[in-house]
Amino acid sequence: MKKILFSFSLLLLFNLAKAQDLVKKIPANAFTVATIKGDNIFKLMFVKDFNESFVGKKLLEGTSKSLDKNFTTIEDFGINLDKNMYYFNQLTDSITYNCFLIPLKDATKFESLINNKDNKIKTTGDTKTMVLPDSTSIIKWNNNMMYFVTGSIKSSFFADSAKSARYGIKDIRFQNDEAALANSAAVAVDSAYVTTTDEPMVEAVPAPPVKVKAKQKTASKKTAKKASGKKKPAKKKAAVKPKQEVEEEVIADAAMDVAEAVPATERANADYDHYQQERAEQEAKQKKLAFTWMAAQAEQIFNGNYESIENNKSYTSSLDSKAIAELWVSSLQDVYNAVAPEFGTYGKSGLMKGYGNLNAKLFMDNKSFRISTGLELAQEQAESYKKIMNKKLNKNFLKYVNSEKAIGFMSYAIDTKAYLEELPRLMKQTYGSFLGARMDEEMDLGADLLSLLLDEEAVSKVIKGDALFVINGLNSKEVTYTTYDYDDDYKQKEVVKTKNETLPDFLFMFSSDDTRLINKLIKYGVNKNFVSAEGNIYKIIEKKSPIDIYFLIKDGIVFFGNSLTEIQAINSNQVKSQISKTHKNLLSKNNFSFLFNAKNLVGKVPASEIGGEETAKKFNSTLEKMGNVYMKSNPIKGNLVSADISAEIPNGHENALKYLFSLIENAAK
Repeated sequence: MKKILFSFSLLLLFNLAKAQDLVKKIPANAFTVATIKGDNIFKLMFVKDFNESFVGKKLLEGTSKSLDKNFTTIEDFGINLDKNMYYFNQLTDSITYNCFLIPLKDATKFESLINNKDNKIKTTGDTKTMVLPDSTSIIKWNNNMMYFVTGSIKSSFFADSAKSARYGIKDIRFQNDEAALANSAAVAVDSAYVTTTDEPMVEAVPAPPVKVKAKQKTASKKTAKKASGKKKPAKKKAAVKPKQEVEEEVIADAAMDVAEAVPATERANADYDHYQQERAEQEAKQKKLAFTWMAAQAEQIFNGNYESIENNKSYTSSLDSKAIAELWVSSLQDVYNAVAPEFGTYGKSGLMKGYGNLNAKLFMDNKSFRISTGLELAQEQAESYKKIMNKKLNKNFLKYVNSEKAIGFMSYAIDTKAYLEELPRLMKQTYGSFLGARMDEEMDLGADLLSLLLDEEAVSKVIKGDALFVINGLNSKEVTYTTYDYDDDYKQKEVVKTKNETLPDFLFMFSSDDTRLINKLIKYGVNKNFVSAEGNIYKIIEKKSPIDIYFLIKDGIVFFGNSLTEIQAINSNQVKSQISKTHKNLLSKNNFSFLFNAKNLVGKVPASEIGGEETAKKFNSTLEKMGNVYMKSNPIKGNLVSADISAEIPNGHENALKYLFSLIENAAK
C-alpha cells in the first residue's frame, strides 16, 4: 500500500510539474518556438557562480544603474530560474505577434524591475497589466508567470483596399504636381456647393488656405466701365445657363485662381505637410488597431482555453531533454512567406514546398558544446537526397592532410550522376511554383530536355562529386599593385607600388576518372599563354593575381595550390600522411565536414592587419584558449536531414558553459 501511495505521489508531482510548465500557454499554431531551459543551464553553473562571473557582474551592475536600485543576484529579478523560458511568435495575414513567457518565483521582485511613476499598472483579480508608453507592447503577469507581447502590422494587409476600408484605413501616397493641387482645390471649393445637389456629402480634404478674390474682379470691371464714360453696346439677351454648368465654371475658375495664387515652392511644401499629416493619422489608426488586437491576444493567451503546442507532434518530436536551448520553426514555406512579402503571390506559391519543420538544439557538457540542426523533408525529396548523398570522400585525399599544421579544411562528397538525374525533378518542384499549374507541361519538357543534353554518366566521370580544400598556413608575400598620383597640375600619373600581404597557403583537390577534357583545356591554355608548363606541373599566368596558382593531375586527382613546394612533393610522392584519427573519421564518414584549428592560427596573422600589437595580443590569447571547431553532416534518417556544429573544450575547464564565459571575459579585457 505504501508503495502504491508513493508511486501515486510521484506521478502527481510529475504531472503537477508538467502542468506548471508554460509551454501549455503556447498555441498549437505558433510559427516559431524558442526555449531556454533554466534547470539544465544552472546544473552547469550555480547561481552564485554566475553572479560572480564577468557576465553576471556586468548584468547586475548595468541593471542596478539603469533602475537606480541595488541588485546583488539574478534571483532579485524574481524569475524562476529552475523553469523553462519561452519565446514564440504567431503569424496572421494582418499582424505578427512576438511573445515571451517567463516563469516567476517572486512577482513582487519582478514588479520592482518595471514599476516606476510613469508606468500605470491595472489590476484585475490576481492579474496585473501594464501598457508600455508607446502602446506597442503589453506586459501581463500574476504570481506564477509573466507574458510580454508586441505586435507589428503587415503593410501588405492594408495594401488591399477592401481590407483597409473595412478598418477605415487609407493608403496615403505623396503627389507633388500642379494637377494634383488644382484637383484638391476643386474638391475644397466643390464642398461649398455639394449640399445643393442630390449627391451625398463626402468629407473633403482641406486645401491650403488661399483667399479667392472672384468678387473683387467683378467690382473692378464695373469701376473701369464707369471711369471710361462709355455705355455698354446693346447685346442680345444671353441664354440662361443651367445651374450645374454655372457651378462647374465657378469651381474651375476658383481652382485655377488657387493654383496661380500660390508659388510653386509653397504649393510643394503645403502638399508635403498635408501628406505627412494624413500619413501620421493613418499610422495612428494602424497603431490603435494593432493595440486592440494585441490586447485581445494577450487576454486569450493568459486566460483563454485553446489547443496547446504540446499537441503538435512536429514540435514535440523535435525536443531533447538534455538540450539547454531549443529552436523550432513550423515549416520553411512559412519562413519564406514571412521574410519575402515583396514577392507578393510568389511568397505563397509553394516555393519551399516539401521542406517541413526546422529545429536547432544547443548542448553543453564537460567535453564540448554542440549545436544540432535538423530539417524535415517530404518523402519524395528525402528519397532524392538519399541518392545524391550516397557517396564517400576519396580516401586518397587523406594522404594530403597534415593535422599538425592545418588551420582548417572543408570537404564534401555527393554522387554527381545521381544529382544530375534528380536535378530536373528538384528544379520543377522549386521553380514550377513560380510558373503555376498551367506551365506543368512546359516544365516537364524542360526537364526532359535538360536530361537529354546532359550525359550524367560522362559528367560524373569528369567530376565525380567529391572535393577537399585545406588551408595549411598563412604566408606573407610582397605583391605589386597599381595606383595613381597627381602632379601640381592635377594630371594623373600611374604608379606601381609594392606591399606585403598575408595570404593563405592552400591546397584544393577533386576526383576525376576521365581527364581528357581537362587535358584539352590545359593544352588550350598553354597555346594561348594563359598557362605555363614545367613537366607535369602547370602554372596559371595572371599578372594581376596576388598569388601564384599551380595545378597537377595525378592518380585520378586534380590538385590546385599556391605552394610550388607542396605540389612538387605530391608529384614526386614525397608527402607523408600525418592525419589524426579524429580528422580521418570526420572526413571519411560524412558527406560534408569542416574544421577550424584555432591554435594553429596563433601568431600567424600580422599585428598590423588586426589593429596593432595590443589587439593582436588579445586575439592570439583568445585563440590559444580555443579548442577545435567542427561541422559535419549526418546520414539521412527517415525524412530528416541534419548537421552538427561543435567546439571542443580545452583541458583545465570544468564544462562548456564556464569555458564560454572565460572566453567572453578574456575577449573583453
